[in-house]
Amino acid sequence: MKTFEKFLAQVKRAEQRLLSPLEGELNQAPAAVINSEHNFSSTPGTFAQPNAGVVFRKSISDRGSAAPGIGKFVNPKQINDYLQQHNLNITELINDRLLRERVISGDDTLDVNYLEKGVQAGRAVCRINIYSAEGEEGFGTGFLIAPQLLITNHHVIPDAQYASASYAEFNYEKGIHDLPLSLKVFSFEPSKLFYTNEELDYTIVWVAEASTDGFGKLQEFGYLHLNPGLGKTKEGNFVSIIQHPDGKMKKVALRQNEVTNLSLPKFIRYVTDTKSGSSGAPVFNDKWEVVALHHAGVPRYNAEGKILNRSGAVWDKSQGEIQVDWLENEGVRISSIVYDITTVAAVRFPLLWNYFQPIRNVDDIRKSMGISIDTIDTGNYYPEQEDNVQRQKYYAGLENITAATFQELHDLLADTHTKHHNYNPSKYVYPLVDLHPDGQIRSIYSNKAFSVQELILADQKVDIDRQLRFIEISKTEKLIGSNDFDAAVEALEAALPYNCEHVVCQSWFNKQEPMRGDLHHLFACESRCNSFRNNFPYRDLPNYPQTESEKIRSDCGNVESGFFEPEHNKGIVARAVLYFLVRYPGAIAVYDHESIQVLKDWSKEQPVSLYEKHRNREIFLMQGNRNPFIDYPELVFTLEFRA
Repeated sequence: MKTFEKFLAQVKRAEQRLLSPLEGELNQAPAAVINSEHNFSSTPGTFAQPNAGVVFRKSISDRGSAAPGIGKFVNPKQINDYLQQHNLNITELINDRLLRERVISGDDTLDVNYLEKGVQAGRAVCRINIYSAEGEEGFGTGFLIAPQLLITNHHVIPDAQYASASYAEFNYEKGIHDLPLSLKVFSFEPSKLFYTNEELDYTIVWVAEASTDGFGKLQEFGYLHLNPGLGKTKEGNFVSIIQHPDGKMKKVALRQNEVTNLSLPKFIRYVTDTKSGSSGAPVFNDKWEVVALHHAGVPRYNAEGKILNRSGAVWDKSQGEIQVDWLENEGVRISSIVYDITTVAAVRFPLLWNYFQPIRNVDDIRKSMGISIDTIDTGNYYPEQEDNVQRQKYYAGLENITAATFQELHDLLADTHTKHHNYNPSKYVYPLVDLHPDGQIRSIYSNKAFSVQELILADQKVDIDRQLRFIEISKTEKLIGSNDFDAAVEALEAALPYNCEHVVCQSWFNKQEPMRGDLHHLFACESRCNSFRNNFPYRDLPNYPQTESEKIRSDCGNVESGFFEPEHNKGIVARAVLYFLVRYPGAIAVYDHESIQVLKDWSKEQPVSLYEKHRNREIFLMQGNRNPFIDYPELVFTLEFRA
């Protein structure tokens, strides 16, 4: 009975405290520390519970689960006054049920399925045994990012030779009863896919489907989806790393794991524990999304840039990395890795687009990687001096290029067109030829920018649909004419957002090669602009735009009386058409002297751009000939064209 009465008394006192007139006054004061002897420290901002090992980093009233009656106390005297007024001792104050549940420096609680999700995520993580021609060299960590595709650091597997000699071990970990799981070893198959980027310190490599003993399947371990979006973590958030530190059994670092720095363009930094062998491990946020690929520790340096050891002296290799004064760890941003995969690696290995979709927020990704359009290295995009030498050699057989005749130019273009490519824009146009200095592709008529991957994926979709169409025909045993089949394919292409524009329409030369695949007159284009242009020749049109229907396509151009005027890039398309007229004289009967004069005027109005010079050089390297009206724009006016 006494116990129950005491309980009621505690409840009553708690109610009184909640309604205390001193509450507002107390809430204005800073916190104090209460130690286990019930003595009070004047240290502001913390509140320690006796014998509980709990430190309050904020005052109680700052935390939502705490009772509002316990405020921020100015000093021990105020606390003593409060206890006397409410007939409380310090033990009752601390043990009150209303104050028992506390949030310490932010709510760290997570749904319990966090643990189960972590176990599932860890399935895709493996230990890498690193071997070279000289023998075993150590261990690393890696993880699956797609079926049969593994990622690790470049410094773990730097080349295909290392990949051929090394192997991955899955299940190198303890089970629920602390017994080792059944180890599964898988070989790498770099001949099928191997890509590495030293700057971003990552390597992706193909993994065998079956384990070396024949009893394990790689698909059993799943894979971790790489989300290219930004904002998966913030400074002050926590990250976890599943790894094989020192090459030992799989571990997870869950404590002392705060993100400390997101200001670096391609990397993030955090204080999560790692060791040698952790290189290539996935860095997770609380949703078990991979936010980074762990690759290095960040040591403390002195003013001379030398690494310091734990005692503050200069460190040397003989001391071992355990003596390095490590400040934090560093991982490569997943957004940076996916951007590189989809803009560079996937051009070499198109199957990557099955797992890594085009990045939509390209500008944001570029900003996160520190890529500036204004500061792009145009020397790599277009090596002008090198191209000048190639250009002079190309025209060396002509006595005076600016006085060359139509026939002389035709012979040169035809004789040097040594490599004829079939029409395949995904292979020959989009990956490199049609790139602008900012690394994007632009629709020739609207100037709208989009990524390389989008166009290649669109072309791949047409190829797949074409194959499905063949299958449908074979199943029904119906006969279909070539014209009907071509019409069906064209309808598929028209339904896509992008395709390739022949500025000299295919119908004018009956889609014959090498004209159809000649790269000099192929440009990326939106399907809507391509369809709007139809097969109309170019011409200056009055009163553009003239009607409401034309205004709808005003970003593509204007159509009137069987002619088309582009909204953008008139000079570019004009020089491409003039090239075609010289390279294939008599192949089309569309442009008369008046139309040719329009093309000349457009060439004069819009001078040759860096983009055109880049295109001209890349096409020259691929098919052997050049567009003389890009190399020598004055030829447009000195040459007598054949209508």
